[in-house]
Amino acid sequence: MRLLLLDGAESGGAAHYAEDLARALGARHEVTLLRASPSRPPGLVESDRDGFRTVTLGGPLPGGYEAYRDRGVVEAVRPLLERFRPEVAHVNGLWGLSARLVPELRARGAPVVVMLHDFWPLCPLGQLLNRRLEVCPGPAPSRCRECVGEQVLTMRPAARSAGLRLPMLAPLARLAARASPGSGRRLAERDAELRELLRAADAVVAPSRFLCERMAGLGVPGVTCVPIGIAPGAPEEPAPDPAGRVRFGFLGSAIPSKGVHVLAAAFRALDAAQAELRIHGGFPPYHGDTGYRAQLEGLLGPSAGDALRGPFTREQLPAVLAEIDVVVVPSLWEENAPLVVLEAQRARRPLIVSGHGALPERVRCDVDGLHVPPGDPDALAAAMRRLLDPELRGRLGASPLPIPTAADHAAQMEDVYARARRRFAERPGSVGVVVVDRGRPEDAAGAARSALDPSLEARTVIVENGPCSEPLPEGPWELVALPVNRGYAAGVNAGLGVLQSRGCDRFLILNNDARLEPGALRRLAEVLEDPGIGAVAPVVLREADGKLESRGMRLDLRWGRHRLLGHGEDRPAGEALVPVEAVSGAALVASRAALDAAGGFDEELFHGFEDAEWCLRLRRRGLAVAVHHGVAARHRGGSTLGPSSPEPLRYAARNHVRVVEKLAPRSGAGRWLRRLAIAGLHVAHALRQSRVRRAAALGAVVAGTRSGWRGAAPPEQA
Repeated sequence: MRLLLLDGAESGGAAHYAEDLARALGARHEVTLLRASPSRPPGLVESDRDGFRTVTLGGPLPGGYEAYRDRGVVEAVRPLLERFRPEVAHVNGLWGLSARLVPELRARGAPVVVMLHDFWPLCPLGQLLNRRLEVCPGPAPSRCRECVGEQVLTMRPAARSAGLRLPMLAPLARLAARASPGSGRRLAERDAELRELLRAADAVVAPSRFLCERMAGLGVPGVTCVPIGIAPGAPEEPAPDPAGRVRFGFLGSAIPSKGVHVLAAAFRALDAAQAELRIHGGFPPYHGDTGYRAQLEGLLGPSAGDALRGPFTREQLPAVLAEIDVVVVPSLWEENAPLVVLEAQRARRPLIVSGHGALPERVRCDVDGLHVPPGDPDALAAAMRRLLDPELRGRLGASPLPIPTAADHAAQMEDVYARARRRFAERPGSVGVVVVDRGRPEDAAGAARSALDPSLEARTVIVENGPCSEPLPEGPWELVALPVNRGYAAGVNAGLGVLQSRGCDRFLILNNDARLEPGALRRLAEVLEDPGIGAVAPVVLREADGKLESRGMRLDLRWGRHRLLGHGEDRPAGEALVPVEAVSGAALVASRAALDAAGGFDEELFHGFEDAEWCLRLRRRGLAVAVHHGVAARHRGGSTLGPSSPEPLRYAARNHVRVVEKLAPRSGAGRWLRRLAIAGLHVAHALRQSRVRRAAALGAVVAGTRSGWRGAAPPEQA
């Protein structure tokens, strides 16, 4: 199996985990580890390691709040993907890379497994710990502005970089962000896009039960617990302190969220003749702040020189642990599964840990160590005093829980990869495609070709709605020829009936003048794996200029206003899955459950508003409708009746009234007020549009409005 491991970090526990896993899997598989390094020259640099290959993406890392979806990273990595052709991708971390790599990998046929080490997909700062070093209950615009307001206040790079150069501006920017609607939109976009990343992944795993449960509580169910292991190795024999002191040690990145300042404050309360503090680790910037070392030096006073031991390599870890008697993990954030705990337990060292997050899963209180409330230096000092007792130190940690090895974990991950590959194959379901045509078979064939996907065995039906003088081009599709034109809805229903009889359970309905982007059908069909979603559509782009035709629709049944969402805007930048009231029938995918619940399209409408009416009916049956911003279809529009024909205006005026009165009937004055409001909307549109002569346009609107008011049947042919 060709496995691609993605890990943006170069150091830290998650980076060590990625290396250990690559090494363990490299004995049986072809493994490539992709990393990002801002200190390397731009480009991809490859090197062989012990059993696996490392590819480093050099150059400046993506900057700013939008770095999580940087397209430049995808472009830079694409040559590696084309050459290596991974069969499975394991996302260990995307700091310095891009979430856009997930759809890119899946589009290339690689199932994606996401390993969570923190809360990065839901928290812009990663650890659900706010600027006041308090645990955050979960993402929300008001909370997130407190932490990253200066990043989301403006999209202008110059303004953002000024905030980094002048930290005193950041509090003012966060305050201003509270009143900025744009900041809330950018926060919501990130949250929606990264939730979509987790939904799209073929498996999501985490090393602790706590993180699985916490993510479920934050709206991300289905995370599987797979405990991590550590590389083989033997601890060194303990080296007693010559002065007989008890050495309390912290190992790891010395940053505020790790609570090292709490440990320093607690240590000051101990007798220096009995205890020594050793802080092993570097001081990387913490969200741009580089003053943490000075803060610790102030707390430790004269003992700072001995306490701050600096960074260490993995090879030095056994020697470091040999000169530590008690390992302290005073984290303020809810730790997931720090490797230092496993290393300490392998060396049979007692631990003092914050009693939250996943730490209590591994460190049993009064068995493997002691628990203290996070952020409480007095409680931590009391626990440290208890462990001055040699008998207690000898008992705690002497019999830890079984310690998984990297090989054990690799075997479990192989099972995860196998399940992900099976799920990747099964997720789209049995897909059918309906293209309805009216006398333009070449167009219909082009639409059908755009939906072809070699990874799907989709059945395609082209419905010819009435007699056609031109033959349908040959291709992997079936022709259903209706003797007369019964309208778009009837054509769709005829195609759906054929596909249902063939056993399909997901159905793409595609206009003959619409074209799907490559890979769109699979992504849309997979969304319907969620039984709560009945229909999903791509964003629809105008063929003429690439601008949005719609990213969903809204139909106000109170006064009848009908809106195409985003009409004329640029294509959305994100990958989010967004709930909407209705979607365009130019391209939509419906589930069999949706058709069972809502039935087919309303054939009484003949042409226009069938999509909106069906979606509203579906939502009344309790199923959601959504638009996927990461998928697009291009739509020419006006092909069936002709761009200069007034007929679309007549059908729109008629069907608008019919749909609103069917779904929200009124009587008396309320009915006539709404009818007049709808008529006014269509008259205004007829006067604004430029394709049809105004006199003909107004005549069509009047005819359609009268037909809708009378409830007259549509003509038999268009």
